[in-house]
Amino acid sequence: MGDLFRKYLNAVMVIILVVFTFALLLANLRKDSSTDILERAAVAIVAPFQNLAGWTVGKVFAVWDSYLYLVNVKDENQRLRLAVDRLAFENTLLTERFKSYQRIEELLAFPRLDTLPFEAARVIGRDTTGRVRMIFLNKGSAHGVARDMPALTHRGLVGRVTLVSATACKVLLITDVRSAVDAVAQESRDAMVASGANRDTLEARYLLANAQVAEGERVLSSGLGGVYPKGLLIGALTGIRREDDSLFVEARIRPTADLDRIEETLILKAAPQEAIAPEEWR
Repeated sequence: MGDLFRKYLNAVMVIILVVFTFALLLANLRKDSSTDILERAAVAIVAPFQNLAGWTVGKVFAVWDSYLYLVNVKDENQRLRLAVDRLAFENTLLTERFKSYQRIEELLAFPRLDTLPFEAARVIGRDTTGRVRMIFLNKGSAHGVARDMPALTHRGLVGRVTLVSATACKVLLITDVRSAVDAVAQESRDAMVASGANRDTLEARYLLANAQVAEGERVLSSGLGGVYPKGLLIGALTGIRREDDSLFVEARIRPTADLDRIEETLILKAAPQEAIAPEEWR
């Protein structure tokens, strides 16, 4: 019972004060001067409550206005964040497109493209197992691509087409262990076979002991073997070792084309006997 009384005590006090105030106002309307003392007492009692009520209402409205302002600020910040994200996304797309145009421009700077038929293709897949070295391109038989056509960039030889569908093809990279390119050193003209070894470099096989090759000398396709035209840049010789009792020089060839990062390539449709002059390589 005591709890119930304390619960409604404030409400009862407010009601009593309101009734008392109205009584005083009615008395004031009758011009009864005897109530002046009581009226002043009532005003003195009620004024603090009125001030408190006015202050409370003012604070409530101030808090409400602040809340609405913060909600608007939050919405505006959200819109600004979305705008920034959209601009960043568009900037990324434009930057990537620009870089793609740059790479294509370099590809099209390949020597004698005005006389050699080719098909530009984009890399759409890679082998991720590490057991083979190959890439997949977005051009196939519908674009005139056929098996054993060489793929290359403006920097050098990439590989050859080994499997073709209507709209895509598979290219075996020159670094794959199943790849072999009949090659020749550019300066000394010493013959060799650039053989893949599933590594970043190729093996220079069958390079005779009396070969006059030098470190860093460029290696080109010889045109023999019926697959690669003569004069395609393969890479540069590195790690040359000569053994007194060996018939061959040990050496490796570092590809000039970045086979791990290429995104576009050219599929050359030239016949194997067509040659590209070595001096045309930049």
